[in-house]
Amino acid sequence: MEHTLMIPKSITHGEELIVVRRSEYEHLQKRLVEVKDALSKIKIGEKELREGKTRIIKSLSELRS
Repeated sequence: MEHTLMIPKSITHGEELIVVRRSEYEHLQKRLVEVKDALSKIKIGEKELREGKTRIIKSLSELRS
């Protein structure tokens, strides 16, 4: 993160704050949404694997059958 400003705890009454550009914040928010989406899909996949709802394949050619 380029051009980041930290506001000391003494000014914010115990909280340490960071100021970033809006574009950087929006980029981080977008990445957070993507990570949450990926983690939820992984969780669903792991659950289906435990329940035996998935097939384990050794090669992509097995998907054709």
